[in-house]
Amino acid sequence: MQPPAAALALACSLALPGAAALAQTNSAHRSTDVVAGKSHRLGVYGNVQKDCTSGPLPTVRVVNPPKHGELNVRSGKLKAGRITRCPKLEATAQGIFYKANPTYKKTDEVAYEVRSTSGKVESHTVRITVRDAQASDSAKLGQEDEL
Repeated sequence: MQPPAAALALACSLALPGAAALAQTNSAHRSTDVVAGKSHRLGVYGNVQKDCTSGPLPTVRVVNPPKHGELNVRSGKLKAGRITRCPKLEATAQGIFYKANPTYKKTDEVAYEVRSTSGKVESHTVRITVRDAQASDSAKLGQEDEL
């Protein structure tokens, strides 16, 4: 299951000389299905400048950790071509990954914030349905462990 396009979008940082940074907050609530014991990507966040270079990465803060698994933030590079306007850029990014305890098979929930260098804050709440690997109908479920 792919996360919504907004979760994969990279924040673009535009600095205006002499302008004070105003904090803006956006909230997103969504759900996803995962396979117990397998890492699942919840989102990818980075900072691509107008000149198609990677800027400073946003800060990720866990607001509510999962009760039945773990939430990890991993840094890495996106493959070239993932960003349409900068097709040759292998942007530096951070991925948010959830992994349910191997024996857990119900629901879990996580909440985290992503703060850009310009002060914009995105709040994400994700309701997670954890399924058994044998009960899963989708071969792709739980295989999203790369940025």
